[in-house]
Amino acid sequence: MARAGRLVAWALDAEGSTRPAALIRIGAVPLLWTCVGENLSLVRATGAAQAAEVVLFYAASLAALIGLRTRVATALTAAVLVHIYVAAGSEAYARFFSHHHQALLTFLFVLLVFAPAGRSLSVDRWLALRRAAAAGEAPPPERGPLWALRLIALQVSAVYLWSVVDKLSLDFISGGRLERIAMELYVGSDLPEGAGIHALFVAASWAVLILEVALGVGLWSARARRWLVPLGILFHAILFLAVPVCVFSALMVLLYLAYAAPEAVDRAIARLVGAPAPAPAPAAGQEGA
Repeated sequence: MARAGRLVAWALDAEGSTRPAALIRIGAVPLLWTCVGENLSLVRATGAAQAAEVVLFYAASLAALIGLRTRVATALTAAVLVHIYVAAGSEAYARFFSHHHQALLTFLFVLLVFAPAGRSLSVDRWLALRRAAAAGEAPPPERGPLWALRLIALQVSAVYLWSVVDKLSLDFISGGRLERIAMELYVGSDLPEGAGIHALFVAASWAVLILEVALGVGLWSARARRWLVPLGILFHAILFLAVPVCVFSALMVLLYLAYAAPEAVDRAIARLVGAPAPAPAPAAGQEGA
């Protein structure tokens, strides 16, 4: 029971720095624009209602990017994305849904609605500091609940582990799927022959499976993250350069912030800007693994 209580406290009650959520917010909006920009436009809108939805989407997502009325802006962005996701089966909205990772971005923005992503690195933060200074009060703390970040991390783990489930077939573990990808993108039907070439594709297939299992499970461990994060970044950098999944690869690396200890992110930012790291505030069940 004590262990279950600690798990509940870590998942639901923990608080920490809001900077990781803010960094995810800032990084996710440009990736979202890159993903949907070609299709979600006034040129493709059919009728005034769709045109208004497009304008609302870009106005809300811009406000989310700069952190102006962040929660409202994020909620409006998420609402448009969810509507497109639900209506994508209709002819009128099919043109607005472009890639499978648009679904991942949709769910991310839904979860960001519940994260205090506007308390740091935002116009909202600047306005809060001005109000505090005018009232002669201390600056409001950049702290908030972490449960939405836990769910974002869970979403990332689900992506990795369901990817493994999808690959558990003879076609993949025998190297066949990677060979076809290589032929489709690079060499056409003239795949070099030889046992060594085939063995290379088999080894690459197994390496992908093992790494995705390790990432899906091991990123929850602070000790394992020390070597899994560099491996994950390298893995997605290879995907970014080699296959057309640029937005997905960049997004997955960005979402590693959801696993990071928030105070560690604070220290990293402080080192980058040459400022002292903020003193950690005590909180029950704060950071977990």
